[in-house]
Amino acid sequence: MKVLLATCLFLSATFLPAQIMKAGQWRGVIHYSDADIPFILELGYPNGEVPELTIVNGSERRVISNVRMENDSMIIPLDPFDVEIRTAFSSMKMEGVYRKYYRDLSIPFSASFGKPRMTKTSPRPSPVIEEKWAVTFSPGSSDLSKGVGMFKQRGNTVTGTIMTQVSDYRYFEGILDGDSIKLSSFDGAHAFGFFGVKTENGWQGEMIYDDGYSESWEAVYDADAELENPFEMVGVEPGTHKPYYDLLGAGEGPNAIDPTKYEGQILIIQLFGTWCPNSLDQTNYLVKWYEKNKERGVSILASSFEANYSQEYGLSRLEKYREVNKIPYDLVLGGRLSKTGAAMPFPFMKRIEAFPTLVILDKQGYVRYVHSYFNGPATGDYYQTFDQRFNEIIDALLAE
Repeated sequence: MKVLLATCLFLSATFLPAQIMKAGQWRGVIHYSDADIPFILELGYPNGEVPELTIVNGSERRVISNVRMENDSMIIPLDPFDVEIRTAFSSMKMEGVYRKYYRDLSIPFSASFGKPRMTKTSPRPSPVIEEKWAVTFSPGSSDLSKGVGMFKQRGNTVTGTIMTQVSDYRYFEGILDGDSIKLSSFDGAHAFGFFGVKTENGWQGEMIYDDGYSESWEAVYDADAELENPFEMVGVEPGTHKPYYDLLGAGEGPNAIDPTKYEGQILIIQLFGTWCPNSLDQTNYLVKWYEKNKERGVSILASSFEANYSQEYGLSRLEKYREVNKIPYDLVLGGRLSKTGAAMPFPFMKRIEAFPTLVILDKQGYVRYVHSYFNGPATGDYYQTFDQRFNEIIDALLAE
């Protein structure tokens, strides 16, 4: 009886604390020093004692089923990124830290049960917004850059994304509050805020990227707003350039890649980082695409460029990335995170514009196309346009 009682007490101390937390919607917050970035967590117990969490951003649902309980804390891994949330908890509260291990960074985190992502506070009616915006970041400065905002409004609720030439900002969600717009996004690797006010000519505000890192923006409605085509930003003359394979795998050593295994095939080279959500979106696309097309004479080689770099760290990140994403094609370690470094295997480029970048080689091993940034699934029709053009290019190269 004493042994049975002790066992029951042990099980209670080990597992039952998880059941304290109420199932349902929670409002999570990443607390930067000068801004709070809210998001929604849905918490449930589909498999018993340990909770399953779902991060909600607009139409995106990211399920986290490998939550761990350690003593009085809950650990929420945000795979495949080297990031997690560690938090104490009660029935209706969480208090902890959001840890980015690849940057050795800790940011306060909290969550409350039953609260909405954002709450309208202004009594004034909100404007009806148009769906497409021409956005200028850092207007009037040498860092000026362009973006295209695509938003949908349902009452006071707004969802959408912003495309830029360093890829899209994925899934935003928020509200119109009087003459203000308040949007946020949390994808595990980044917590973004897009805040602004209506002006006489359009909108203006601030984009929050990280703790202490923000940028001003201005926007006007423009149904014709577009960015430069990512397939056309870098031109290359057919039959002139082959990659330096020793540089593509430089993080592992000069013989990390055997170029002969790709002879006579179409080779798609992805320059990416395991820390990058846009790279993950593209990786998910390539994994599915490769499974359908691998018997057609095509190969994929993905070369990663990592933050907080060391060879040991980079190789461990690639191993985890392959496991989580079930990647069936070749992965190599390119080196340290650097747009200049990522371009070194291709002497016709001084730097790449964005992670991820695709470089497509013909059957003779020459570079034929460069795709300079990625419009992911949050961009809707633009994502479909990429899919169509990518397949057209591969089909044409295979037919040569």
